[in-house]
Amino acid sequence: MTRLAIRAPGKALLSGEYGVLHGAPAIAVAVDRLVIATEGPGGEESPFVRAAKSYAAKNGGAQLGDVRVDSTALYENGEKLGLGSSAAVTAAVVGLAMAKAERTLEPHALFAVADAAHAEAQGTRGSGVDVAVSVYGGTIRFVRKNGNVDVRSVDLPDNVRLTFIWAGQPASTGDMIARVKALAESQPARHEAAIGRLVSQAHAFATAVAANDPDGLIRAADAYGIAMAALGEAAEIEIVTRPHSLLAALARRHGGAAKPSGAGGGDLGVAFTVGNEATTALRKDAQAAGLTVLSLGAPAPGLRLENA
Repeated sequence: MTRLAIRAPGKALLSGEYGVLHGAPAIAVAVDRLVIATEGPGGEESPFVRAAKSYAAKNGGAQLGDVRVDSTALYENGEKLGLGSSAAVTAAVVGLAMAKAERTLEPHALFAVADAAHAEAQGTRGSGVDVAVSVYGGTIRFVRKNGNVDVRSVDLPDNVRLTFIWAGQPASTGDMIARVKALAESQPARHEAAIGRLVSQAHAFATAVAANDPDGLIRAADAYGIAMAALGEAAEIEIVTRPHSLLAALARRHGGAAKPSGAGGGDLGVAFTVGNEATTALRKDAQAAGLTVLSLGAPAPGLRLENA
């Protein structure tokens, strides 16, 4: 009997960190490191797997038995890389239940179920952008505002290249967001000002993408990294770590920009350069400076069914 396998990609956030929680557009990309879900014994049932099975069954998916989920590609040397592993796991298991029930793997419907399941397992609703990337794949523009979600496929400007680094330590997105929320409660005016800068640059980045404007994207990415550092200073947390800052300095030498990819505090950093020459030079300099340059391809396809 043919065994079903669902593959869901990890994600990297290019712009919109923190701002996306306030209605700003996020731009994110699927990477070529995958979670693979199959039905069968030997899997550990995490809260995300349990929630995905439950929500899928309530929304037309099949009742799944034991599920094996392989998310090792989203880790390196036992450390999570910040590629949205819990979201990819949730999306893959929801997709598996739908495929077993012979339901269509239409992204809009799949996202709605996986987003709800992920929020329950996480204990709070985040932006949902990581779930959307794992379902839709490619590069997306994501907005959640007033309870409505808008997901659109986009293309980065011509000749813009991405370089990803591992910042040397894992970080908890939930913990970082909690610290920022604490700032909102203790110093609302300072919080509003810091978030306002991020929202403004998130719009600038999304506008540059829509206008196919590489220079505008570089400027917005650089400003976004600076605004993330300012938010961290206000909240008394290190959002932009030393590896992130070093990557940004090196990227500027080659006409580019760099910033944390995600909530910061560790995990990923992403650099933007224009053209192959500048990108090759940046990666060489980053390695020479001791940074861990990751082999990540992007954009990658979204959730898909394959025979195991």
